[in-house]
Amino acid sequence: MSLDSPSATSVLLQPLLDCGPLKIWSVAVTLLGDACTSPRDQIRTRDIDRMLAPLGITNQALRVALHRLKRDGWVEAEKHGRSASYRLSAQGWASTEAVRARIYNFERPDQPVWMSLAPPDLSGAEMEDALPEDALRLSPRTALIAGQANGLEDWVHTPLNGPVPDWLRDSLVPEDLQVEYTALATACPDLAAVQALPLADQSILRLLILHHWRRLRLRHGDLPDLLLGEDWAGAVAANKVPPLLTALPRADLADRNAA
Repeated sequence: MSLDSPSATSVLLQPLLDCGPLKIWSVAVTLLGDACTSPRDQIRTRDIDRMLAPLGITNQALRVALHRLKRDGWVEAEKHGRSASYRLSAQGWASTEAVRARIYNFERPDQPVWMSLAPPDLSGAEMEDALPEDALRLSPRTALIAGQANGLEDWVHTPLNGPVPDWLRDSLVPEDLQVEYTALATACPDLAAVQALPLADQSILRLLILHHWRRLRLRHGDLPDLLLGEDWAGAVAANKVPPLLTALPRADLADRNAA
Protein backbone atom coordinates (compact mmCIF):
# COMPACT_ATOMS: atom_id res chain seq x y z
CA MET A 1 0.00 0.00 0.00
CA SER A 2 1.32 3.42 -0.92
CA LEU A 3 0.16 6.65 0.67
CA ASP A 4 0.83 8.33 -2.69
CA SER A 5 -2.04 6.44 -4.29
CA PRO A 6 -5.61 7.63 -3.76
CA SER A 7 -6.65 4.26 -2.31
CA ALA A 8 -9.50 3.84 0.15
CA THR A 9 -6.96 2.87 2.80
CA SER A 10 -4.77 5.94 2.33
CA VAL A 11 -7.83 8.21 2.54
CA LEU A 12 -8.71 6.70 5.94
CA LEU A 13 -5.12 6.52 7.13
CA GLN A 14 -4.02 10.08 6.38
CA PRO A 15 -6.16 11.86 9.03
CA LEU A 16 -4.70 9.50 11.65
CA LEU A 17 -1.18 10.24 10.45
CA ASP A 18 -1.99 13.93 10.81
CA CYS A 19 -2.84 13.47 14.51
CA GLY A 20 0.81 14.00 15.37
CA PRO A 21 4.39 12.92 14.69
CA LEU A 22 5.16 9.26 15.29
CA LYS A 23 8.03 8.25 17.55
CA ILE A 24 9.18 5.08 15.85
CA TRP A 25 10.38 3.32 19.00
CA SER A 26 7.00 3.99 20.62
CA VAL A 27 5.05 2.66 17.61
CA ALA A 28 7.21 -0.48 17.72
CA VAL A 29 6.34 -0.97 21.40
CA THR A 30 2.64 -0.53 20.57
CA LEU A 31 2.92 -3.19 17.85
CA LEU A 32 4.84 -5.66 20.02
CA GLY A 33 2.46 -5.16 22.95
CA ASP A 34 -0.60 -5.67 20.75
CA ALA A 35 0.57 -8.59 18.62
CA CYS A 36 2.42 -10.56 21.31
CA THR A 37 0.09 -12.17 23.83
CA SER A 38 2.74 -13.90 25.94
CA PRO A 39 6.33 -13.06 26.97
CA ARG A 40 7.63 -15.80 24.65
CA ASP A 41 6.07 -14.38 21.47
CA GLN A 42 8.35 -12.63 19.01
CA ILE A 43 8.03 -10.84 15.66
CA ARG A 44 10.47 -10.98 12.76
CA THR A 45 12.03 -7.69 11.76
CA ARG A 46 10.70 -8.03 8.22
CA ASP A 47 7.12 -8.25 9.55
CA ILE A 48 7.58 -5.20 11.77
CA ASP A 49 8.96 -3.38 8.73
CA ARG A 50 5.99 -4.47 6.62
CA MET A 51 3.53 -3.11 9.19
CA LEU A 52 5.27 0.22 9.73
CA ALA A 53 6.25 1.05 6.13
CA PRO A 54 2.72 2.33 5.24
CA LEU A 55 3.11 4.81 8.10
CA GLY A 56 6.10 6.37 6.35
CA ILE A 57 8.64 4.63 8.61
CA THR A 58 11.72 3.49 6.68
CA ASN A 59 13.60 0.26 7.30
CA GLN A 60 16.70 2.19 8.37
CA ALA A 61 14.77 4.32 10.87
CA LEU A 62 13.09 1.20 12.24
CA ARG A 63 16.41 -0.54 12.80
CA VAL A 64 17.74 2.49 14.68
CA ALA A 65 14.62 2.50 16.87
CA LEU A 66 14.84 -1.23 17.59
CA HIS A 67 18.53 -0.85 18.48
CA ARG A 68 17.58 1.90 20.92
CA LEU A 69 14.88 -0.27 22.49
CA LYS A 70 17.34 -3.15 22.86
CA ARG A 71 19.95 -0.85 24.40
CA ASP A 72 17.40 0.50 26.87
CA GLY A 73 16.32 -2.99 27.92
CA TRP A 74 12.85 -2.90 26.37
CA VAL A 75 13.31 -5.63 23.77
CA GLU A 76 15.47 -8.67 23.10
CA ALA A 77 16.65 -9.83 19.68
CA GLU A 78 17.13 -13.33 18.33
CA LYS A 79 19.08 -13.99 15.14
CA HIS A 80 17.77 -16.21 12.35
CA GLY A 81 20.61 -16.31 9.83
CA ARG A 82 20.66 -12.87 8.24
CA SER A 83 17.32 -11.87 9.77
CA ALA A 84 16.22 -11.33 13.37
CA SER A 85 13.16 -11.43 15.58
CA TYR A 86 12.25 -9.18 18.49
CA ARG A 87 10.31 -9.79 21.67
CA LEU A 88 9.60 -7.64 24.68
CA SER A 89 12.18 -8.18 27.41
CA ALA A 90 11.08 -9.09 30.94
CA GLN A 91 11.22 -5.38 31.74
CA GLY A 92 9.31 -4.45 28.58
CA TRP A 93 6.67 -7.12 29.17
CA ALA A 94 6.17 -6.07 32.81
CA SER A 95 5.85 -2.40 31.82
CA THR A 96 3.38 -3.29 29.06
CA GLU A 97 1.27 -5.48 31.35
CA ALA A 98 1.21 -2.77 34.02
CA VAL A 99 -0.68 -0.39 31.70
CA ARG A 100 -2.64 -2.89 29.62
CA ALA A 101 -5.87 -2.25 31.51
CA ARG A 102 -5.62 1.48 30.84
CA ILE A 103 -5.35 0.80 27.11
CA TYR A 104 -7.77 -2.06 26.57
CA ASN A 105 -10.33 -1.70 29.38
CA PHE A 106 -12.95 0.55 27.83
CA GLU A 107 -15.23 0.66 30.87
CA ARG A 108 -15.40 3.93 32.72
CA PRO A 109 -13.63 3.55 36.10
CA ASP A 110 -15.86 3.25 39.14
CA GLN A 111 -14.08 4.49 42.23
CA PRO A 112 -14.29 7.43 44.65
CA VAL A 113 -12.39 10.70 44.32
CA TRP A 114 -11.08 12.38 47.46
CA MET A 115 -10.06 15.94 48.24
CA SER A 116 -7.21 15.10 50.60
CA LEU A 117 -5.55 17.35 53.19
CA ALA A 118 -2.05 16.42 54.35
CA PRO A 119 -1.00 16.65 58.02
CA PRO A 120 0.69 19.98 58.94
CA ASP A 121 3.98 18.32 59.95
CA LEU A 122 4.49 16.79 56.49
CA SER A 123 7.00 18.61 54.31
CA GLY A 124 6.26 19.34 50.66
CA ALA A 125 8.73 16.69 49.52
CA GLU A 126 7.28 14.11 51.93
CA MET A 127 3.78 14.87 50.69
CA GLU A 128 4.87 14.44 47.09
CA ASP A 129 6.45 11.08 47.90
CA ALA A 130 3.34 9.90 49.75
CA LEU A 131 0.87 10.74 46.98
CA PRO A 132 -0.17 8.09 44.43
CA GLU A 133 1.39 8.57 41.00
CA ASP A 134 -1.84 9.76 39.38
CA ALA A 135 -2.86 12.16 42.17
CA LEU A 136 -3.27 15.85 41.36
CA ARG A 137 -1.65 18.24 43.80
CA LEU A 138 -3.73 21.43 44.10
CA SER A 139 -1.88 23.36 46.80
CA PRO A 140 0.97 22.87 49.29
CA ARG A 141 -1.37 20.82 51.52
CA THR A 142 -4.17 19.48 49.30
CA ALA A 143 -4.49 16.98 46.46
CA LEU A 144 -7.07 14.97 44.53
CA ILE A 145 -6.78 11.21 44.86
CA ALA A 146 -8.68 8.54 42.92
CA GLY A 147 -9.50 5.22 44.54
CA GLN A 148 -8.43 4.09 47.99
CA ALA A 149 -6.04 6.40 49.84
CA ASN A 150 -3.91 3.54 51.12
CA GLY A 151 -1.18 4.53 53.57
CA LEU A 152 -2.67 7.99 54.10
CA GLU A 153 -4.86 7.20 57.10
CA ASP A 154 -3.71 10.30 59.03
CA TRP A 155 -4.79 12.62 56.21
CA VAL A 156 -8.23 14.20 56.01
CA HIS A 157 -10.23 12.85 53.02
CA THR A 158 -13.44 14.46 51.77
CA PRO A 159 -15.44 12.90 48.89
CA LEU A 160 -15.57 15.05 45.77
CA ASN A 161 -18.76 14.70 43.76
CA GLY A 162 -20.63 16.66 41.14
CA PRO A 163 -19.51 19.12 38.45
CA VAL A 164 -16.09 20.71 38.80
CA PRO A 165 -15.23 24.38 38.13
CA ASP A 166 -13.39 25.40 34.98
CA TRP A 167 -10.12 26.02 36.82
CA LEU A 168 -10.10 22.44 38.10
CA ARG A 169 -11.00 21.08 34.65
CA ASP A 170 -8.01 22.96 33.24
CA SER A 171 -5.78 21.52 35.97
CA LEU A 172 -6.95 17.99 35.27
CA VAL A 173 -6.53 18.11 31.49
CA PRO A 174 -4.02 20.43 29.78
CA GLU A 175 -5.29 22.13 26.64
CA ASP A 176 -2.87 20.27 24.37
CA LEU A 177 -4.22 16.93 25.62
CA GLN A 178 -7.78 18.04 24.92
CA VAL A 179 -6.74 19.10 21.41
CA GLU A 180 -5.06 15.77 20.69
CA TYR A 181 -8.02 13.74 21.94
CA THR A 182 -10.32 15.83 19.74
CA ALA A 183 -8.04 15.26 16.74
CA LEU A 184 -8.08 11.50 17.32
CA ALA A 185 -11.86 11.37 17.68
CA THR A 186 -12.25 13.38 14.47
CA ALA A 187 -9.76 11.20 12.58
CA CYS A 188 -11.35 7.88 13.57
CA PRO A 189 -12.83 6.38 10.40
CA ASP A 190 -16.30 4.99 9.94
CA LEU A 191 -16.40 1.37 11.04
CA ALA A 192 -18.23 0.13 7.94
CA ALA A 193 -15.68 1.82 5.66
CA VAL A 194 -12.78 0.22 7.51
CA GLN A 195 -14.30 -3.25 7.47
CA ALA A 196 -14.60 -3.04 3.68
CA LEU A 197 -10.78 -2.93 3.40
CA PRO A 198 -8.46 -5.95 3.07
CA LEU A 199 -7.60 -7.50 6.44
CA ALA A 200 -3.95 -6.45 6.19
CA ASP A 201 -4.98 -2.80 5.76
CA GLN A 202 -7.45 -3.11 8.64
CA SER A 203 -4.57 -4.24 10.85
CA ILE A 204 -2.49 -1.21 9.89
CA LEU A 205 -5.35 1.14 10.71
CA ARG A 206 -5.87 -0.66 14.02
CA LEU A 207 -2.20 -0.18 14.88
CA LEU A 208 -2.28 3.56 14.23
CA ILE A 209 -5.55 4.12 16.12
CA LEU A 210 -4.27 2.03 19.02
CA HIS A 211 -0.96 3.86 19.10
CA HIS A 212 -2.51 7.32 19.34
CA TRP A 213 -5.02 6.06 21.93
CA ARG A 214 -2.25 4.44 23.97
CA ARG A 215 0.02 7.47 24.06
CA LEU A 216 -2.87 9.74 25.13
CA ARG A 217 -4.21 7.36 27.78
CA LEU A 218 -0.76 7.07 29.34
CA ARG A 219 -0.58 10.84 29.82
CA HIS A 220 -3.19 10.88 32.60
CA GLY A 221 -4.77 8.74 35.29
CA ASP A 222 -8.42 8.10 36.15
CA LEU A 223 -9.23 11.56 37.57
CA PRO A 224 -10.41 13.14 34.27
CA ASP A 225 -12.63 10.13 33.51
CA LEU A 226 -14.11 10.25 37.02
CA LEU A 227 -14.71 14.00 37.27
CA LEU A 228 -15.29 15.43 33.80
CA GLY A 229 -18.26 13.44 32.60
CA GLU A 230 -19.12 12.46 29.03
CA ASP A 231 -18.37 15.75 27.30
CA TRP A 232 -14.63 16.06 27.80
CA ALA A 233 -12.48 15.24 24.79
CA GLY A 234 -11.12 11.98 26.20
CA ALA A 235 -14.64 10.66 26.77
CA VAL A 236 -15.64 11.63 23.23
CA ALA A 237 -12.64 9.72 21.87
CA ALA A 238 -13.54 6.80 24.13
CA ASN A 239 -16.84 6.51 22.27
CA LYS A 240 -15.05 6.33 18.90
CA VAL A 241 -11.96 4.20 19.57
CA PRO A 242 -13.24 1.03 21.35
CA PRO A 243 -15.64 -0.12 18.60
CA LEU A 244 -12.81 0.15 16.08
CA LEU A 245 -10.27 -1.69 18.23
CA THR A 246 -12.84 -4.39 18.98
CA ALA A 247 -13.73 -4.90 15.32
CA LEU A 248 -10.35 -4.52 13.63
CA PRO A 249 -7.97 -7.52 13.68
CA ARG A 250 -4.61 -7.56 15.38
CA ALA A 251 -1.69 -8.13 13.04
CA ASP A 252 -1.05 -11.89 13.09
CA LEU A 253 2.72 -11.53 13.21
CA ALA A 254 3.87 -13.14 16.42
CA ASP A 255 5.71 -16.45 16.42
CA ARG A 256 3.83 -18.37 19.15
CA ASN A 257 6.49 -21.10 19.23
CA ALA A 258 9.43 -18.88 20.11
CA ALA A 259 11.99 -20.36 22.44
